[in-house]
Amino acid sequence: MDDNERPLDAATLRALANPIRWSLIEALGLEGTATATRCAELIGESQATCSFHLRQLARFGLVEEAPSSSKRERPWRLRSLRQSWNDEPSDDRAHHDAAHQLNVVFVDRETERIRHWTRHADDAPAEWRGAAPMTGALAWMTPDELRHFGDEFAQLALRHLERVEHPELRPEGARPVRLFGIGFPLLDAKPGVDE
Repeated sequence: MDDNERPLDAATLRALANPIRWSLIEALGLEGTATATRCAELIGESQATCSFHLRQLARFGLVEEAPSSSKRERPWRLRSLRQSWNDEPSDDRAHHDAAHQLNVVFVDRETERIRHWTRHADDAPAEWRGAAPMTGALAWMTPDELRHFGDEFAQLALRHLERVEHPELRPEGARPVRLFGIGFPLLDAKPGVDE
């Protein structure tokens, strides 16, 4: 999660390494604002569980209370719609371990979503099946080129981010689409150039 490029400390990374919290982040991304009761309906957890995890996300600055005229229920919203973090090499073992834990939870969640799409793609309308990319490539890159590639991918996704907060900008026929990108070096391959 990227909050205006705020670096995430180990405690915040650990707070994010929870599948229920990712479900809440997604629910708030889809709804814009939602109460714990509405989140419970969306993610299939109890209202009390959602309320607890929303407060935890707020504690780490990832969600906030949204303005409301209701005295009974309080709506929540994301502080940032972009999801991004890094695990830059550092001597801080706690930060590294927390980033690793978050990476595992995030990739497991995204992998399950890809599997779900693959298993159920036939249930989607033909125009959506034909539009959904599934691509992979092998490329020779330096670390700087890979970082630049990741930045370019993020910029492509960000072009459509304002439609989350502003439904009036959504073209007719638009629906939520999950974009997921990853690039990584093949650790078992031999470098092609002398180092």
